[in-house]
Amino acid sequence: MLKKTLLAVILIAAMSVALSSVAMAQISDIYQLAYFANRNNASGFDQVVNIVNPGAQGSPMSSSEGLVCANIYVFAPDQQMIACCACPITADGLLSLSVNKNLTGNPLTGVAPNAGAIALVSSAPEESLCDPTAISIDNVEPDLRAWSTHLVQTTPGTLFTIETGFLKAPLGQDELSSSFLPSTCRFTEYLGSGKGVCSCGLI
Repeated sequence: MLKKTLLAVILIAAMSVALSSVAMAQISDIYQLAYFANRNNASGFDQVVNIVNPGAQGSPMSSSEGLVCANIYVFAPDQQMIACCACPITADGLLSLSVNKNLTGNPLTGVAPNAGAIALVSSAPEESLCDPTAISIDNVEPDLRAWSTHLVQTTPGTLFTIETGFLKAPLGQDELSSSFLPSTCRFTEYLGSGKGVCSCGLI
């Protein structure tokens, strides 16, 4: 009897590890990071974020087929979230966003930082709606691809533009379970009373 009980415990533990591994595999390829710099330059030059839905989640035969949400969280260098939003992208669709206008044009504090970080989490829509305050381990969706342009200053007053891809980063189950990003976004929206919300309008 003891041997059977021990075997059952071992099997349950093995299944838990396997299920945990599956869960972690399911939330891979959903978290990406980029940055912006030299936003407040005298020339007014902008930077652009381009996000593509490769269509792995469905076809573009209807307005909702293959739709993936690009949940965007913008941070100042001091780790303060200054804006968040969620933009729907249909299969094979391209979303182009201005850093100055779409992502930092309506910051929580009213003053956009000169540099910052951009976090991107892809998720499935809830009833065809995208909500940056509602992402969880149950609705994250992989496969979005993103690039951003950057303003690089080599000498004072001289800027040139480069483009790089967003870099994938691990987003642990604990971080999703604790809902850091959606909860902080919800708090940002609450404090801002209209500020702290980025926009999805095409530039």
